[in-house]
Amino acid sequence: MNNPKASENLIPWKAGESGNPKGKELGTKNRSTVIRQLFLIASDIPKESYEELKQIMPSLDKKMTVEEVGTLMQIYKMIFEKDSIAYGKLMDSGYGSPTQQIDQTITGQIGIHITDKDAKLGA
Repeated sequence: MNNPKASENLIPWKAGESGNPKGKELGTKNRSTVIRQLFLIASDIPKESYEELKQIMPSLDKKMTVEEVGTLMQIYKMIFEKDSIAYGKLMDSGYGSPTQQIDQTITGQIGIHITDKDAKLGA
C-alpha cells in the first residue's frame, strides 16, 4: 500500500483462514457474464454519428445492441480517425490474433554422449 496510515489497522489472516469462508453465493454472476448480458441490451447510435456512418454504410440499422455499437465505434475510429490500433483490434476480434512463428537455428555442434547403459535401453 502507498498509504502507511491505511495499512496500520490491517490484520493479516491466520494460516488456514479466509476472508470469505463460505465462498461466492450460489447464482452470483462473474464479471464476464454480466458484461456479455449488458452487451445484448438494445441501444441507439447517437444521431450525429449515425448520420455520418449512414453515408458510408447505407444499410446501417439504427437499432443495435451495445456490443454492435461498441464495435461500430471501433470501425468509426478506424475509418474517420485513421486509427490503426482500432483496425488491429477489429481484425483480431473478427479473425483471431495471428499466430507468432519463431524460427530457430542452432549453430555449432551438439554433443551427445551415449553410455553402454543407454545403448542397452534401446535394444
